[in-house]
Amino acid sequence: MLTLTKDRALALALLLIVAVMWRESGSIAPPTSWQPYGSALFPRILLVVIGVFSLLILVRSLLVKVPERAGAKQLIHEWFQSRRTILALFLLFGLYAALLPVVGYIAATIGFLVASLALLMGINTRRKWMINLTLSCTLAIVIFVVFRYGLNVWLP
Repeated sequence: MLTLTKDRALALALLLIVAVMWRESGSIAPPTSWQPYGSALFPRILLVVIGVFSLLILVRSLLVKVPERAGAKQLIHEWFQSRRTILALFLLFGLYAALLPVVGYIAATIGFLVASLALLMGINTRRKWMINLTLSCTLAIVIFVVFRYGLNVWLP
């Protein structure tokens, strides 16, 4: 059975775009008496080049055998496993946005920075904890001072 791979999807999408653009290039003004080829020549040359390369991608993707893929449940599990740090950062940011009006900028930002840096750096040594806390507290306070006193912007 023929499956849709990234290369095949890209080639088909490009061929569709080339077909639409070729049709639309017909609405470009025809050549005048002082133009030997007209304004549509250059775009059509580019469309032919793109179309030829798209066909090559499509043919190449049809010649390469696609390995069997795991089931959908396994793919979803692998997708979550490979992106769990990113998903955790989004969750932390949502929590930060929710806590910002409740606890204020400095406390919410320090908590967010400590949690996100711990997630990214890991916190298995005392040295990393000290770096994390120092960096988080310093950044939150510096940003607050810059916005409050330098730019005269009130933070929540």
